[in-house]
Amino acid sequence: MGQVLRQEEYSEQINYLDILHSDSKGWITKAEINSGYKQWHYRYNELLEQDFNQENVYISINTFYSTFRRLEYLKELKAQFIDLDVYKTGFTKEQIIMHLEADYFNKSIPRPNLIIDSGRGLYLIWLLNSVPSKALPLWKAIEEYLYSVLKPFGADRQALDPTRILRVPGSINSKSKTTVKVIEQYDYIYDLREIQNEYLPELEERKAKKKGRPSKTVFIHRERSLYYARIQDIIKLCELREYDLKGHRELILFLYRYYLCYFLEDTQKALGDVLELNREFIYPLSETEVIRATRSAEKVYLSKNKDYKYKNETLIELLVITELEETYMSTIISKREFKRRKNLRDREYQKNKYQEKLRADGKVSEKDKISQRREKIKALLEQGFKQKEIYLSLNISKRTCINDIKYLKEQGLI
Repeated sequence: MGQVLRQEEYSEQINYLDILHSDSKGWITKAEINSGYKQWHYRYNELLEQDFNQENVYISINTFYSTFRRLEYLKELKAQFIDLDVYKTGFTKEQIIMHLEADYFNKSIPRPNLIIDSGRGLYLIWLLNSVPSKALPLWKAIEEYLYSVLKPFGADRQALDPTRILRVPGSINSKSKTTVKVIEQYDYIYDLREIQNEYLPELEERKAKKKGRPSKTVFIHRERSLYYARIQDIIKLCELREYDLKGHRELILFLYRYYLCYFLEDTQKALGDVLELNREFIYPLSETEVIRATRSAEKVYLSKNKDYKYKNETLIELLVITELEETYMSTIISKREFKRRKNLRDREYQKNKYQEKLRADGKVSEKDKISQRREKIKALLEQGFKQKEIYLSLNISKRTCINDIKYLKEQGLI
């Protein structure tokens, strides 16, 4: 009987991992929280070989570019999720599921793909067609919306972090002494925009640009998008300087903690990530120095004060960001860099408009002529024609033919 049970649990685990990550291209975090916290990072095929029939085993729902479970390393957004702390509500799990089925699913929130008994609570998981991490502000807005609707059912405010890990079905919750298991499964994959259009239509881009004061939801979404871009710029600066940040360590760590607090709304996770970033520095500060140098970032966040809402010019001056470094930044840029990018966009727009006009007039641009010529050369090569036969038949010079063949090889087209 025990062996049969283990096989059923194993099958449930494989099914769960397959649903979440069979097409994942990033790193997936597996963690164990027993006497302490331990984590490892695997590709999907490696993850399948791991043992999950233990106490307090978790995996990340989203994936990462590298072996760090931090915001700036997010690669793919795979699902939305909410952790319901049922034991805090006075309701049973069955009562909550019945209530949600009757009054909420496909009404105020989409039907979740997975309802999981996590031990003392429930996980609700909505599977997504994978989107890159640049969609994180929208993901976060939807996550906040789901939390606001499910708050009466024990939704955990501290479990909205996109780097979050959740218990794996088949593993054991040591607090409840029960096995984590899937209660319900709904076979459908949502598009992120599909959920937004249905439940948060005010975030639609063209509506968000209307004149007048934006709604609170739209304002928070815009602000959160800025914080995320700032976080990415800080990490990009660290990479450009190869983590040799002497003279700017305290400020960089302070800004990182400040923006993380506002984006994640999880001060404990923000501090943990700041300490981890510090360890990547060539000349790291001591843990005590990091906590002391960045403590005010958390204080400002908790007081809901915006004292450190630095302007771009201020950040460029404080961090001594060079003109070259600015070209790699997303938002921390000067007016000069902003104008340079605008001019590039305008030139590209005019170029595209010109090519569209040529096509509309039945004319072919020089770029299109070259592309069409190379396509013909490629086709002739595939048919077995020799180089001389090709340039004679197309009435082009030998040098042009050689250069085009070289280009096709470099691009891996032949």
